[in-house]
Amino acid sequence: MQRTILRSFALVWGALGLGLAGLSMASLSMVGFPDGHVTAYEAETLGLRRVLTGLCVVQALVIPWMMLGRRRVSTLGVLIALTAAALLIIAPLLIVPSCPGSETCRRCYEGVFGRPMNHGVGG
Repeated sequence: MQRTILRSFALVWGALGLGLAGLSMASLSMVGFPDGHVTAYEAETLGLRRVLTGLCVVQALVIPWMMLGRRRVSTLGVLIALTAAALLIIAPLLIVPSCPGSETCRRCYEGVFGRPMNHGVGG
């Protein structure tokens, strides 16, 4: 019973991961202003967002494969993979595009890079 629930959860995880990757790809296709200008923040994070999107696709395919493959993977192994994917791929993929809207994230960015965030909002 527990194996069936975990298997179902892994399949749902994979479907949601592919959906999130699709939304991220759509978001990446709309980066910049209509005249083609890309802000400094977008330019700095574009590569990271592409890598995270690719990793999101990979984890969305690998985690269900781990559960459905002929070789059995332990429940603990799948839970570790899910946690790692959530913390290292999904969370940054959701945080990076929405960072300019968060005061905390903006302050962290300015503290790390030593300059104000240029994300296209201004006078």
